[in-house]
Amino acid sequence: MYKEAASSIQITGHVDGPIPIHSSVRQGCPMSMLLFALCVDPLLRILDQKLPGIRIGKRARKTVVVVYADVVTTPTDVPVISDAIQCYEKTTGVRLNTRKSKALAVEGWSTSTDTLNIQYHAEIKILGVNFASTIEHSMNESWANVTGKVRAKARDTYERDLSLSQRIRYVQAYFLAKIWHTVQVFPTPMTCTRQLTTAIAWYIWKGATFRIPKSTLQKPKRQGG
Repeated sequence: MYKEAASSIQITGHVDGPIPIHSSVRQGCPMSMLLFALCVDPLLRILDQKLPGIRIGKRARKTVVVVYADVVTTPTDVPVISDAIQCYEKTTGVRLNTRKSKALAVEGWSTSTDTLNIQYHAEIKILGVNFASTIEHSMNESWANVTGKVRAKARDTYERDLSLSQRIRYVQAYFLAKIWHTVQVFPTPMTCTRQLTTAIAWYIWKGATFRIPKSTLQKPKRQGG
């Protein structure tokens, strides 16, 4: 696929090159994520075997590592992770970029504990969800962020010339997508639920009073919903 591949550089209208490509893959190549998964799998397996991890919800199996985050339960886990990473670095030639890594102290974890020289942060964002030192703080921050984005999006697109059905589809495609992503992680606080309901209803009805009872809208189509 990449045999005799080359790239060129364009500067102020002039093309220089070609430059032969001897390693790596092109940006956006669908093979990239598959190759990454294959390469990182040995490290994930080592960590899964050697770390105790935690159990989330009713899952019978422990959760140790989810590629983008390691679960460290005690300071004794840190040397285990360090040894595994050093072994992986020597074997593969890759290097851990501590400048792009963040550590979060949860509940009683002490920030005096050195974690691979990675800097501690009061909050971090993982896949668009905010996490802090406590579950309550994490939940409130994440939902405040989602609520603010939905309300801002409703204001920005309020004046668009859309029919009622088009506004409903727009809500389903853009507004609710942000909500469903976060609700998989944290339950929705009642205050945010009211704010989201108000913003979405205001957008759908263009600020007018409900012309159809919400109980009717929630019915199946064959019953007039």
